[in-house]
Amino acid sequence: MHAFHPDPQGWTSVLEAWEREYLAGLFKQIADLLAADTPAPGGAGAAEAAPSGPVSEGPESHATGVRAGETPRDGDVLAALDFDPLPDDASRGRTAGGVPATLAPLLDVLLPDASEDPEVAVEVSSLTRDRLREDKRSRLEEVVWELLEPTGAGGAVLVRAGQEGRWLGALNDARLVLAERLQIDSPEAGERVHAAAWEDAPVGEGETERWNRAMALSYDMLSWWQESLVAVLLNGDGAA
Repeated sequence: MHAFHPDPQGWTSVLEAWEREYLAGLFKQIADLLAADTPAPGGAGAAEAAPSGPVSEGPESHATGVRAGETPRDGDVLAALDFDPLPDDASRGRTAGGVPATLAPLLDVLLPDASEDPEVAVEVSSLTRDRLREDKRSRLEEVVWELLEPTGAGGAVLVRAGQEGRWLGALNDARLVLAERLQIDSPEAGERVHAAAWEDAPVGEGETERWNRAMALSYDMLSWWQESLVAVLLNGDGAA
């Protein structure tokens, strides 16, 4: 994964094929989660439909083989993609929108209440939640399309001038979801996650520990990529 650089059409970043596949899968799952929160006509939750797109893998099922340019540590990153936005087990309960209750905390960070007053929050939510959900979903899907079929020179991922705000929003939403999964709720917790991302795997590491380390590395990887885009924008390095 390389940092973003100015390009005649905006800003580009060169990624390995597996990196693009990983990020596209992550963004697609978050978009599917947002779609699942949309009630279908007739009152049935959209979560009853099967998701489309990349397969979600758990720590015990990661056996995809080695991709071109992939190192063992890269494989750990891919192993972190384990949450299914639409699990088959409906017995866990669902939110009002139809999403499994176990995933409700992820929706809370993606679609936060507009007010601390419950009554005001409900009123505002009824006016803005659908619009906010659709905007977030559409920009995540735009990023997915670019990752799967990059349009930059030499196969680089291209952020077109004028679209940087939508990309930053999508990247931030993905980081929020990963932060919720990692329970990052303070600067100290963030530092612990960063340290865990780059520590060597201990002897006899279990599946849960490997998943935690892989998720930490995923968060670190995505954060660095987002920061590289922010840096090139703040430096005034516009389209070349």
